[in-house]
This record gives sequence, C-alpha cells and structure tokens, in this order.
Amino acid sequence: MAPWGLIGQAQVAVVSEETYNWSRPCEVHVVTLKAVDINVTVRGFVARVEASLTYHNATTNALELEFRMPVDEGAAVYKFEAVIDGRKISAKCMEKKKAEQIYKDAVQSGHTAVLAREDALTADVFHLALGNLPEGSQAELQLSMMMELKVKTDGAVSFTLPTVLNPRYCPLDISPSQHTESVAQTGNPETVIVSEAYTFGIKAKVRGGHIIARVTSHHDSLNVKLSDDSMSAEVTQDSGGFKPDHDWSMLIYYANPYKTHIIRESGERAGTGLMKDDLVMVNLHPEFPEESYSHRNEILFVVDRSGSMEGDCIQSACATLLLFLKSLPTGCYFNVISFGSTYSLLFPDGSQEYTEETLKKALELHGTIKADMGGTEILQPIKHVYSTPPKPGYARQIILLTDGQVFNVDQVKELVSCHAHETRVFAVGIGNGASTALVYGLARAGRGRAEMVYQQDKLQLKVMGLVRSMLQESAQDVKISFEVDPPGGIKLIPKNPPIIFGGQHLIMYVRVPTSTEVKNITVSGIVGCAEFKNCYNGSDIVTIHDEEKTLHRLAARAQINEWQIANEEDVAEDMITLSLATGVVCRWTALVGVDLDMKPVGHNPETLSSRCKSLSLGVSLRSMAQVEPTVFDSFVDGATCERMTTEFTSMVSRDLCLGASLNFETLSLRRKPLSLGVSFRSMLKKMRKKIYSSNKESPIRSRADTVDEVDTGKEAESEKEHYPVDYGKNLMAVVSLQKFDGSWTLEDVVKVTSLPHSLLAGATTYKNETSWATSVVLAFLEMKYSAEKDEWGLLANKARMFIARCGDDVEVLMEAARKVLAEN
Repeated sequence: MAPWGLIGQAQVAVVSEETYNWSRPCEVHVVTLKAVDINVTVRGFVARVEASLTYHNATTNALELEFRMPVDEGAAVYKFEAVIDGRKISAKCMEKKKAEQIYKDAVQSGHTAVLAREDALTADVFHLALGNLPEGSQAELQLSMMMELKVKTDGAVSFTLPTVLNPRYCPLDISPSQHTESVAQTGNPETVIVSEAYTFGIKAKVRGGHIIARVTSHHDSLNVKLSDDSMSAEVTQDSGGFKPDHDWSMLIYYANPYKTHIIRESGERAGTGLMKDDLVMVNLHPEFPEESYSHRNEILFVVDRSGSMEGDCIQSACATLLLFLKSLPTGCYFNVISFGSTYSLLFPDGSQEYTEETLKKALELHGTIKADMGGTEILQPIKHVYSTPPKPGYARQIILLTDGQVFNVDQVKELVSCHAHETRVFAVGIGNGASTALVYGLARAGRGRAEMVYQQDKLQLKVMGLVRSMLQESAQDVKISFEVDPPGGIKLIPKNPPIIFGGQHLIMYVRVPTSTEVKNITVSGIVGCAEFKNCYNGSDIVTIHDEEKTLHRLAARAQINEWQIANEEDVAEDMITLSLATGVVCRWTALVGVDLDMKPVGHNPETLSSRCKSLSLGVSLRSMAQVEPTVFDSFVDGATCERMTTEFTSMVSRDLCLGASLNFETLSLRRKPLSLGVSFRSMLKKMRKKIYSSNKESPIRSRADTVDEVDTGKEAESEKEHYPVDYGKNLMAVVSLQKFDGSWTLEDVVKVTSLPHSLLAGATTYKNETSWATSVVLAFLEMKYSAEKDEWGLLANKARMFIARCGDDVEVLMEAARKVLAEN
C-alpha cells in the first residue's frame, strides 16, 4: 500500500527481477517533499479538487522524476501546472504520443517540462513526470480535477480523496511493459528518497443551496464550522493532521438529499463542441412500482479470496455472504464462486435452487472462507459464468466482492459488456486503494450498480442495498424526454439512457442550446409488467456561471467512460476530439507543458543526471518509519539477510510524519516466485512485530497479494481466541440462527434475549410456537439494531412471510413481542 506520498515519496528505481543487480546498490539522492495541500470545494453533488505538492531538489544535479497517483475513475482531470522558483508552467491537453514527444524533446534539450497522463490500462491511476528540476530548486505541482458525488445507501453524499495506491496484480498474459508508463531518458536508474517529514493539509468548503445537517468522516476527526443558516460549511483536519495511509473521506448529510436538483451551467460562447452550449445536470431519485421486485433470479456471489483480502476485508466478506445467504428468497437459484490465482464453485455443476439442503452446503463453505487463494485472477471466473447460458425464465445477476487490485481492467470490462444483455453485474470495492476503475467500470459495463466501502462495518449495509437493486427487474424502454422552446437541439450525454434503479441517485447530463428554454423533463420506462413515469418541472432549474465549466467537464468524463466500454469503431478519434475540446484527459491524450523562458539546464544527454523511474517489475519494501538494517537479522538466514539488507536499505523511503505502516509497494505482482528464500508475508509480520512491539495501537497491515507461496493460515488459526458468543450483542450471530424458511425457534430466542423459556412460551396466544418465536426475534432486531435495518431488512421480510404462512397475524404477534421485550 502506497499513500499519496507516492507522488512525493521516492518512486524506487527497480528493474525486472531477472536483470536487477542485487550486488550493487542504487545511488541514492534526496528530494524533499515539503508539503501536500488539498483544497476541495463541494457544490451540491459535484466537487472540485486542487492538489498542490511542493518539492525541493536538495541535490547538486538536475532531476527527472516520475510519480504515480491514484484518482477516482470518474474524475475529470483537466489542469496541470508547475511553479518552479516562481515561474509557472501551464500544461496543455493534446494527443498523448505528441505530448510525450514534446516532453522528451524538451528534457533532452535541457528545458524543464511536465507531463500528466492516464495509465494505459486503468483510468484510476495517473502518471506525473517532472523533467529537469534544477539543482537547489523548489517545485510546486498543481493538479486540478472535478468529481461527481452521489447519495449513498445511508443518505450521505460521499466525497473520497484517493490517497492510497495498493499493489495491482498483473496476470501472466500482461507483460510489464504494457503497464509501464515511464518516459524517462535512458541511463542507469538511481533512487530518490524523501528523507524528511512533510505536511499534509486538507481544507474543504461545502456550498450549493442545500441545508447541511452534518459533516463527518469514516476515519478522520474533522473540524466543521457550519454557517448560521446551515447553507455552507468550512472543513479542516483536527490538530492531529492527516496521515495518508488511508483514503481521506468526507460524508455530507443534507437535510433533504433526495430532492430533485437540476443545475444549468452556461457555456463558453467562444468555445467549441460541447463547451459552447449550455449544460444541464439532473439529479433525481426515480421511483419504481413495488411489483417491480422479482424472485425469479439466478444470483452468483463472486468472492475475492486473494491474499490481499487478508484481515478485515475477508472477515467483512464472510459476514456479508452470511447476510446474503439468509436473505435470498425461496424460488431463486444461486451459487458462490471463490477466486484467487484459481477459482472454485460451491456447486460445480451450476447454480442450484435455494433450498434447505443447498443453504446448508453454502453455510459450510462460509465457515471455511479465508484469504488463501493467491493472486487476483478475476477474468477466469467471470469467463466461466458466461460459458453457460442463463437459466430460462430467470434473470442472471453477478455480485462481485473485491479489493480490486488488478491491472487487466479493460479485459474484464470488455467481457462483461459483451454479456450485459443477459447478465447484470453489481460490484463492491473493499478498502482503501481499491480500484475504482474496476469496480465502477464493471458495474457500468454490466448495467448494474457499484459501491465502494472504506469503513469495513458499512460493507453489509451497502451490499444489501445492492441486493435490493438486484432483485428489481431491469428497466426497459427507458426514455428521457424534454419539453423545450424552441423544439429540438437537445442532446443527452452520453447518448444512451443511463441505467436506472428505483430510489437510487441518478445523474444525467443534457446539452442544451443557449437560447433554448427547458420546461419539463420526463423519465419513463417499463419494469416487469408495470410502467413508471417521473416528471420534473423545468422551473426548478437553477442557472449558474462557472468559469471552470465543472458540469461541462464532468459530462465529458461521463461520455469518455461510456466510450471506453463501447464496442464502436473509431471511438478513439471521438475521445480525442472531446478531450481536446474540454481539456479532460483520456487514455489517448495527455497534459504537457514546457518552461521555455528558463535557460536550459546544462547536462550531457547521454548521461542524464539522477532520475526516478516508475516502478516496474519486482518488489520494493518501503517503511514509513525509520527501519534499521538490523531488523532483518533475526528472521532470515545470513546470506539472504546480507543481500536484502544491502538492497532493501537502498530502496527504502522514510516518511517520519507517518511512522505507522509497513507494506509492500509494487504495481506488478506476478505469480512467479521471488528468489529470496523467504516468505515476504511472514517476513513482514515478523518485522512489524519487532518494530512496533512497543506500540500496540499502530495501524499496520500488509496489503500485498501472495505470490504462489500462500500462507497456510495455521499460524493465524493458532492465535485465535475463542469466546462464548453473545447473541444479544452480535447481529451476525442472530442472523446465523435463522432457519431456511425464515424462522427462529424458542431456543434461539432464549439465546438471543436471555429470557427464560417458560416466560416466552406463556407470554401470549399463538397458533404456531415457531411463528411466535420469530416475532420475538424480529422485535428484538427492531429494538437493538434499528440503525442496521437495511442490513437485515430482507431476511425480516422472509420471516414475516413465514409467520403469515403459519396463519398468525403478523402485526398482532409483533405487538405482543415488543411488549414482552419492553417489560423484561
């Protein structure tokens, strides 16, 4: 796991394992990352982010530096500037090959230049290059982007700043060169490290015409200053500051987030293409008829069990799987697919009907799930699903649970897109650094929905929200119509109607001629056998003037994302045209700038001074604390220790302001065993124990996929402590007691409530003892876990159906159950 310090912390110069010279350490140079400053402006459901990173070249040579940084895959990156000792270099958007050539020529001729471009294989990683940073100079890199913000399952408008770039698993059919974006000149690579603590400041402003109820965060303590009218807020970090070992998040709770919100942004009269016209952003929550829910589904739960899921992620995945299994409606078909370097199916012959027997087998699997399946080969299990047709009369749905640490995003998206007509895909990204390009991209390609989970205890809530969307029938014949004056000239962006789910936040962009008045907007379609129609009044549209053209650029990014999963010809040419018109970078364009005013830096082109190459193949061990070579001594053999001490010490970067985590930092983990004579995962565990034994609260955790050599789990198993289950304080324990038909027994109620059996049995009259017991548990869930109702709501519906089948009045029994619990 590499934090945003990856931009400023050393990109360790590592070549392939086969060619790396273990006997000769790289020469080390120092670049001081002095400060990272992030300014966020939120207006309603959009955010503008301005990131500033200040470096100082403390060497006596000019440096050529390359960095990777994580971004949200939906972010519209449109501006890149560098200030070198007071001189500003402003980058311009142009075709990538042309931009790269301009950058190379400028650096070769001694000019300072900057380059920013999207990774060739994934849209959520950006590559920044700074060529010829003069000796003793200070550089401030400024990157600007826009982001959509959606209302989440719990009603929060969520803003997340990716600050963690986790290791990405590289399948064998992708060579390292395919994901190496280095444009550095040839020469002997040298290592550059950040040797001093730096400041990491984040400030946010919330504006936009919404009453703000509160602002909080998943992880961080925030200082929030609300205006007297609660229409705006100023947000800063508390005095402890931000430690970029996790993604920074901000949750904004508006008083009425579900109200339709329509904004019209004026165009740029001198602009071209999209930028010339006005742009309307529509935020709404369409409602579907209740009969749109269907039980005739084939649901495939695909669980990532690769090594990087170890710890909280796999535990949350297990809890979610349990909820999922208990919430399935009778009459559906299901299967569970586990994957890592290989994959396995709960039912090898295909999905089975949901019965008491099949549920029992699924629960047996649930009890054995571990993160023990190696790398993240996500493509093969998805291929297996599509190798057989869906069951006739059943809608096939895939729900994917993964930390998304892979490089072959496009391969998987293309496959999913080809089968979107017969199979919907829902995806959940787990943890900091999960690939938004994979998670959101697969959902978009599979005409489903996605959620990112940054706080592990929210996983069940979001997955069950996806399950509810999954049980909705697909909206067909969706039409977005506009009543305008004068008629015509309206264009939806992207041109295809968006995927619609009842009650979920829907964002649409509409291109409108400047002289056109929008009177009404209508969203209609068919779900199952029922029609739906939602109308919105044009008088609610708020017109704004934004010099940065935020909505225009977000619309451009939405169109680019759509094109990237489309199987249309000549799409690259259209993407380039749109990118150049709006300045929003895509995979075929880049931002490049050259300082032509400064006198060229003197150097020999054949022996260009120190450079920091992007990480390619191999493993680098980075400690964000001061790690002495002696830490290796106690757990590796002498020869290996000597070699590793020499080489890893030269590849380590120290970040004194973090001092909390010790992780793998590589963007190309492969299934080829590393010839180091030591298990990296076990080595890391021992190192962490040795370094941090005096600080039990240090949040340290390995996030690397295992490489062929996988832990057996015996050590972890032996360290487990077993405690009696407190059913009254453990939601998952209560869920685990539910039977296949949705019921609980009186014996279960005794475990859950600790009330005596005799009291429960004689508390009221009923036709069926089990239906009474089930009512008591439902009342208990209402009383103890009301805040988690979205997690157990589906299994509660199943329980109510059981009570009704027994001939008892559900509400009468529920009222009696509430009374018993209240009195005891």
